[in-house]
Amino acid sequence: MGSSNSKSRGISKQQSQKEKKPDEEASDQLIEEVVCKTSDLQDGEMKAVDFGGSSILVVRENGKFSAVGAKCTHYGAPLAKGVLCNGRIRCPWHGACFNSTTGDIEDFPGLDSLPVYEVVVKEEDVVVKATKTSLSSSKRIKKMVKASTDDSRTFLIVGGGPASVSCAETLRQEGFCGKIIIATRETHLPFDKPKLSKSLDSTPEKLALRDVRFYEDSDIILRHELEVSL
Repeated sequence: MGSSNSKSRGISKQQSQKEKKPDEEASDQLIEEVVCKTSDLQDGEMKAVDFGGSSILVVRENGKFSAVGAKCTHYGAPLAKGVLCNGRIRCPWHGACFNSTTGDIEDFPGLDSLPVYEVVVKEEDVVVKATKTSLSSSKRIKKMVKASTDDSRTFLIVGGGPASVSCAETLRQEGFCGKIIIATRETHLPFDKPKLSKSLDSTPEKLALRDVRFYEDSDIILRHELEVSL
């Protein structure tokens, strides 16, 4: 009897696990759609198109097609209204710049990169492929290294604004494994200060650029209520 009950419990557990798989499979389901014709875009042009229930940006440059997120990761401006030049997409609102092929952010303001999608040209059709998971977010954080005890270097960044956070993240993205310290006189996490003048009911907590866990995972040390004098 004990063996039978144990076996039944095992089957029940397996069935429970199988019940979760459809959701997981649905999120990783590959979407493949024809988004436009090759003739729809001339070289050096970009266009927002519908794909998988979302809007993405298709770019044609130097005879090649690419596809990235359609909204700027800074304040959500439509990048199709921006400028495409020499492999870079410039946001029409505040000038954030993204690589048109990789989606990586290359110029401030903003911290996050654009999601990028696979593009295949089949005769006259421009086909985009992506999973539902990749379409669920309009932002992407570039990969960063962790701190290493083998690296004795230290970068001290003064100030708790967006530029300081961008500097710290860039160091990690470019392979710096030493210690990174952001020193600020604020008591809050670094936040988007310009937004305080645009949304008067906001608070520093609501406007935090990153949460505590992000800094911990990235080995970026925050030191609050400090002032630096020369």
